[in-house]
Amino acid sequence: MNLKQIFGKNVKYYRFQQKLTQSQLSEKIGISDVHISRIETGACGTEFEIIEKLCTVLNIQPFQLFVEPNTQNLPRRVDMN
Repeated sequence: MNLKQIFGKNVKYYRFQQKLTQSQLSEKIGISDVHISRIETGACGTEFEIIEKLCTVLNIQPFQLFVEPNTQNLPRRVDMN
């Protein structure tokens, strides 16, 4: 797994922990939900400013986004119930 994939899986994991959809997260940090999707799939990286905003909204430290995740099987969608 490359660094962009690790970063993306962690964004998705912490987003799920906060029970946020991609759309909700993108609105809170001021980028498109398509960009969030591309980050989560490892298709693209992002700027430091976005990383700072992600950490604030997800209530995590920046290093947590770069540590290889233990969870390999994340659900495809957030269960909002």
